[in-house]
Amino acid sequence: MKTPPVLVGGAKEHIIDILKKYAQPLNVYVGLLLVLGITYVGQIPKYITFWANTFIGRLSLFVLTIIVADIYSWIYALLMALFTTLIIAVAPRTLKEAFQDAPGDKGDTDVKLVTQSKKWWSEEVLHENPLGIEDDKVKTSAIQDNSNTSSSTTSSR
Repeated sequence: MKTPPVLVGGAKEHIIDILKKYAQPLNVYVGLLLVLGITYVGQIPKYITFWANTFIGRLSLFVLTIIVADIYSWIYALLMALFTTLIIAVAPRTLKEAFQDAPGDKGDTDVKLVTQSKKWWSEEVLHENPLGIEDDKVKTSAIQDNSNTSSSTTSSR
């Protein structure tokens, strides 16, 4: 019995050669990307950082850190871990902004219809014709001190 001929060389050798040739520039690009990500972590949009703070996002960042540590050096793994920590630190806890009403909350807004014919200066300049004005009511309460210590200053004379 004759053994079938085996192809030696071919495209496999050329692909390995190309990957070896372009591995160093790719390492530099990954390092540059990590340094830029760490530097400008505050510029990342809120919806991306919010996603990174979810369970799936944290798990993805952890796995990505392990992959970077395996493929590249320990320095890149340290940079990736720092980036992961910073992106979680700046992530908003909710996507709701500070003064937005919660969904389903009636809120304390008062809508008044515009009945006067004289327009404000800004309405004239901007050619606006408002039908109503929405006004927010703000509820405040005095600061309460529930501590047992006395804060009065008395003299013992």
